[in-house]
Amino acid sequence: MALIFTGHDLSEGTGAVLAALNRHHVKGSFFLTGDYLRNLTFKPYVRRMLRDGHYVSGHSDKHLLVSGWGSRDVLLVTRDSFVTDVKANLNALQRAGIDSQNLSYYIPSYEWYTSETVNWAKVLGLSSVNYTPGIRTAADYTYPEMGTRYLSSEVILDNLWSYEARFGLNGFMLLIHMGTDDRRKDKLYHHLDDIIRILKGKGYQLVDVPELLK
Repeated sequence: MALIFTGHDLSEGTGAVLAALNRHHVKGSFFLTGDYLRNLTFKPYVRRMLRDGHYVSGHSDKHLLVSGWGSRDVLLVTRDSFVTDVKANLNALQRAGIDSQNLSYYIPSYEWYTSETVNWAKVLGLSSVNYTPGIRTAADYTYPEMGTRYLSSEVILDNLWSYEARFGLNGFMLLIHMGTDDRRKDKLYHHLDDIIRILKGKGYQLVDVPELLK
């Protein structure tokens, strides 16, 4: 299985994430927007991701929402604007020291996509990947003011381990956000050490996305 992380405008937990991966000798997969890559505050994190041998790829340039939440059929971008955005993301990756021509996978912004955007990305040489449904770690961006949409880290972890006990997690991509709103006080990334330890104890091999999908 693979541990995947996305980054756009928030990154306060990245140091903790990188430290946990290093302690457990695990390679993560980081998907970053162009805005993230151009942020001077975040550049040391990117350098460390590369130095530690993690997979680093794109997450769009400006974190565009490509279609409506109510229906994927309602496109909010044109093909030209989408392609321009992804190419700008690839250019930002290249400037950060990543050979963007050798990248095969990216995570669409908001982890949201349509059949059209998947095909448009494919023309650029990128396969669209996403976290595996069924587990709720991707809800770690929520905060209490969201009401019923909010999931605490305790609830997320209970769901994760209950799902694993019933179905297993072999082949899964488990997403954790490196930065979340200040209104969320229980950051899931602070539990990454325990998550890795438990997964390894259950016999899971933690690899990066290219290794998982090869």
